[in-house]
Amino acid sequence: MDVARLIEPGQSVLVVWGSGHSPNAVKSTVDNLNTYVGPTGRIQVENLERLTLSSHSNSSFDTALLGAIPPANIVHSSEHLAEIVRILKPNGLLLIRETVCKNGDSSSNLRTAEKLVSTIKICGFTNISEVQEVKLNPDELSAHSTSADIKVVQMTCHKPEFEVGSAVSLPLSFAKKIPDKPKVEADVAKVWTLSGNDMGDDDLDIIDTDNLLEEEDFQRPDPSALKADCGPNSGKKKACKNCTCGLAEELENGTDNPAVKATTKQPTSSCGSCYLGDAFRCASCPYLGMPAFKPGEKISLSNRQLNPDL
Repeated sequence: MDVARLIEPGQSVLVVWGSGHSPNAVKSTVDNLNTYVGPTGRIQVENLERLTLSSHSNSSFDTALLGAIPPANIVHSSEHLAEIVRILKPNGLLLIRETVCKNGDSSSNLRTAEKLVSTIKICGFTNISEVQEVKLNPDELSAHSTSADIKVVQMTCHKPEFEVGSAVSLPLSFAKKIPDKPKVEADVAKVWTLSGNDMGDDDLDIIDTDNLLEEEDFQRPDPSALKADCGPNSGKKKACKNCTCGLAEELENGTDNPAVKATTKQPTSSCGSCYLGDAFRCASCPYLGMPAFKPGEKISLSNRQLNPDL
């Protein structure tokens, strides 16, 4: 990947170098970058060990280059990458080159390309490009180990399009929503509106309750029509269906015959106090609830007792 394609005129570029880089290599890389940023741009060189101790303010650089100075034999830790996220501008570009092991079984402190990508993601970078293997020239090959288990890879990534630590309030509302009342048409509301002033309005058609009664409703009923068609005094000897006056029982027992009625034994009292009233009667007394009577007298209710007190 050509670094020149990533640099634009007028940008602020951070170049990080380490203990294994010679001063001539650092100077050559800086001179080459100055031709791309132009007079309005700025190149800042920073040692990797002093990066976290630098006084760079937030969002200071447009582009950061890690491992761009050959040889790319520096392992960039999570602290270094987190500092790069802080000093890059939103959507700022990072180019990183690093020596990695191929299978993860290397006895050195190198990591695989997959673990490098994972570390970059954890530090907050986005839009990570595909991992590309860098072809080294003879001078760079001599600076690296001759082991076949290692290689140099590079990739680009960006800082998110917002500042580190920025916050924004979400339009969330946990208040209980009150449903809107249904709208009532004006004409419908007038139908059910009736004020005291409207009672004298001649235009209102109010129904008179007296007009709801018919002529027969004002006539007094004939007492003879209220008498039952059955019963002991009805003159009939046949009880009607669902008889409740006692005629059905009398006909069934044959007590409608005066001779049978005379021979019917009246219930007798075992204590002799039943005729005195409920205060002197037992709990199982057959006369319980009846008025007091004379001994041997047939119990009957008067017309006054049959009529309710009004």
